[in-house]
Amino acid sequence: MHHSLGRFGAETPTPAWTTRVEPALKETNRHSPVSARRDRANPIGVLKAKYPVVCRLVTEPSFRLAARCYIVADPSDIPIAHSYGDDFPRFLRSRSSLACVEYVAGVAELEMLRHKARYAPHAQPLAALALSSLQAEKLAGLRVVLHPSIGLVQSRFPIVTAWENNQTDNDGSTIERWVGEAAMVARPFRDVEVRRLPSGGHAFLRALSEGQTVATAARMAAESGTEFDIVANLRLIEEANVVVGIYKNTIGSDMRVVT
Repeated sequence: MHHSLGRFGAETPTPAWTTRVEPALKETNRHSPVSARRDRANPIGVLKAKYPVVCRLVTEPSFRLAARCYIVADPSDIPIAHSYGDDFPRFLRSRSSLACVEYVAGVAELEMLRHKARYAPHAQPLAALALSSLQAEKLAGLRVVLHPSIGLVQSRFPIVTAWENNQTDNDGSTIERWVGEAAMVARPFRDVEVRRLPSGGHAFLRALSEGQTVATAARMAAESGTEFDIVANLRLIEEANVVVGIYKNTIGSDMRVVT
């Protein structure tokens, strides 16, 4: 299903780079970081490489129109920095309150987090974690340090399913259940991974990333109005290898797993 961004209005005159022929992007692997480096002087090409699923969802003409509006509002330097376009999702939301634009902006935010994770600092995950098996009283005072590449996104739309359905050259599969989804994006090792979060996971991981104890983060997640399962959420971060430190009581004490 395509979602038009035509409400961005008539095309606005753009700087001199649009008067020349834009280099074609290699399409054999449109999700590869190689395509994002193809032409560091072509802002529309950079945005297209950074947001390939958004481009596919809205069709290329509509995407290029939105990209031109963005470039006029936020001209890039030459060569273009890796961070250019990180606020494209916010730009989309600022232009319309329509549900279809909010949906596309949510997918754009997921793609933006994948790009940021690719360039995030490296940190070694802790091995052999068993947080999900610890008793509640041992969890209460623990603070978990998450990998620096982690990004969190939440939407009232099925943005993770939409992204997953557009990872091949085949037409995107139909989304059967239009429900809200949240995701964790991280690069604990070589590859960037996207994981759908269980109920309450976004609030829980957000609280952990802000330095809250496991007990406080769990309480905040439970108060968010969802059916929160702390074991499922702890197991997720264990399996994702995104824990780089565990402190008892206060940050600054010895980093270790309390058994």
